[in-house]
Amino acid sequence: MKKLNIAAVLCLMIVVAATPVLAQNVTDDVHAEKGDLDLLGGVGWGWRGFGIGGGVEYVVQKFSIPGFPLSLGVMGLAGLDFGSDVHVSAAGMASLHWGMKAYKDFPEFLRNFDWYIGLGFGVGILPPGFGISTGGGVSYYVNEKLAIDFHSFYIDYFAGGGSGFGQTIGVRYSLK
Repeated sequence: MKKLNIAAVLCLMIVVAATPVLAQNVTDDVHAEKGDLDLLGGVGWGWRGFGIGGGVEYVVQKFSIPGFPLSLGVMGLAGLDFGSDVHVSAAGMASLHWGMKAYKDFPEFLRNFDWYIGLGFGVGILPPGFGISTGGGVSYYVNEKLAIDFHSFYIDYFAGGGSGFGQTIGVRYSLK
C-alpha cells in the first residue's frame, strides 16, 4: 500500500508540473461526460489470489478548468476474491476523471486514455468490516462506448485489517 501511495503522489506531481505544457490546443471533450452511466467488469488478482470484480459509475459533473478537463462521478465497486478462503467486499466512492481526449495535439493513441481516482467508504462482507476505500485506474477507449479498463480498490478497516480487490483488468461499457 505504501508503494501505491508513493507512486500516486509522484504521478500527481508530474501531472501538476506538466499542466502548462499540456494546456496547448485543449478542448472540453472528455470520455466521462455528465450523465454517462458506465458498467465495469473483469477478472483480477490481488492480495489473496484470483477473483472477479465489477461495478457501475455515474458521471455527475464536468468541470471546465482551462487546460485541465476533469469529470466527477460516483462509483460502486465490488470484488470476490478466491484464495485460501473467500473474501467479498464492496465500496462506494466519489471518482475524479482526467481524460486525454481533450488534448487535440496529442497522438490519437494517447487521446484514448482516461485516468481516474476514487475515495469513499467500503464494507467487507466476508469477513465483515467497514472503513475508508481508495482506488483508481485507467481506461483505454477502443470506441465511444467500449474501453479496456484496469483498476484497483482497497478498504482499510477502522478496526484493523483490510479487504478489497487488487488489480482488475476488464471492460468498461458506456450506456450513453
